[in-house]
Amino acid sequence: MIDLNHSPTDFTESVGKSKIMLDKNTDVIKLLSTVIESNSRQDKAKDNHFPMSGMPQVLAELINDSVAVYGSPLEYFASTLLVACGSVVRKRAILDDGKYKNYPQLWIMYIGSSGIGKDAPLKIAFKPIIEYDLAAYSKYEQELAEWKIVDAACKKVKESSPEKPFPRMILIDDATPESLYPALQQNGGLTLHRDELSGWFADFGRYAKSGEVARYLSLFTNGPFSINRVGKDHIKISDPYYSIIGGIQPLVLASTLNENQMRENGLAQRFLFAYPDNAKQPMYNEAIPNPVFALRYKKLIEYLHENDFGTLTLSLEAKLVYIDFVNEMVNERNKIDIEYHQALYSRFRMHVLRIALIMELIKSYPIGINDSKSVSLETMKYAIDICRYFIICGLKVEKLGSSNNKNKQNEMKDVAKLLLEKNITQTEAARITGLSQSTISRIK
Repeated sequence: MIDLNHSPTDFTESVGKSKIMLDKNTDVIKLLSTVIESNSRQDKAKDNHFPMSGMPQVLAELINDSVAVYGSPLEYFASTLLVACGSVVRKRAILDDGKYKNYPQLWIMYIGSSGIGKDAPLKIAFKPIIEYDLAAYSKYEQELAEWKIVDAACKKVKESSPEKPFPRMILIDDATPESLYPALQQNGGLTLHRDELSGWFADFGRYAKSGEVARYLSLFTNGPFSINRVGKDHIKISDPYYSIIGGIQPLVLASTLNENQMRENGLAQRFLFAYPDNAKQPMYNEAIPNPVFALRYKKLIEYLHENDFGTLTLSLEAKLVYIDFVNEMVNERNKIDIEYHQALYSRFRMHVLRIALIMELIKSYPIGINDSKSVSLETMKYAIDICRYFIICGLKVEKLGSSNNKNKQNEMKDVAKLLLEKNITQTEAARITGLSQSTISRIK
């Protein structure tokens, strides 16, 4: 609590040491408490680093080597590799926690300004998977050519033609509804990967008023849906798998959060954000990638692509740790009034299971899943550590997204006014609320 009758030099350190001597039921006091909590979390974000202590060696070596060679933030490589590993498994692995079933599916967005190396992680992580898709497309072209010959012959004798072949794929980079839905129906699961997700958002906005927002929200939870439009074949998709990975610049994301109402409709909270602090463009260096690490990773992808892992469960120890984490998220959700934060914390009961599943599959390479077919305690603990990193990044993104929000700014002005009335300096009021000192000086 804070004694607003004093002006502490370090406002943050006074949190919890003093007491608010005002009516706690006022909206402004509640908002002030929220701001203080948010600022405290921002302080923690300064030391927020993607955890590597539990990363399987086959990925850790590749990540560390890639960071040394390309200079991109470590979390970009780690996040992208997790999505890539899940993308080749799709629905051939399920984690059943007793209540819900989850696939190795993630939506991850890594954030950074131009020039800090957002393209290298995608190229490295998806290189062997792109090779799969190229081989599959080559096979499709051959099948299509053969089908055309048979189709022409059938038409001559007025017989039914065999079913037309379709391209098999793992990855997609054009996600307009016209391209996505048929491909998703044919393949069962897809992963969207793009260097810049701003292009996806540009297309996405065009369809925001026709139910596409709700469709993506449903895709995240693997909800079934059907499409029936005039002049188009009926499409019915049950239990879809859809992962997303790509980069975006901070200012573009800030604009997108507001323009597409991503914070309000819950789309933003479905993403995990890799958002390093103070990421800078790397200087050129003479280092070259170690081909051994890339080869080991390629073999891991082959292993994940070729095996059917079936249903995994949580070990008893992992289940207890998972329950504690979920309850922690519930407590965080219930003690705060900001809807974005509430939705953010609520989603992590799902995020942590999906990350744990991917990690357990990677750890099973090359010998196969353990006899109990369960997620271990160590894997669950590491998945929770990763989630804690993403939680801090998600809170950071919320602050980014609300910077242009007029309602939020007006609320901060109310808080600033209260602070000034209690003799808090303009400098401190500006730091606490995030408003400029010129704005603070105009508050009466």
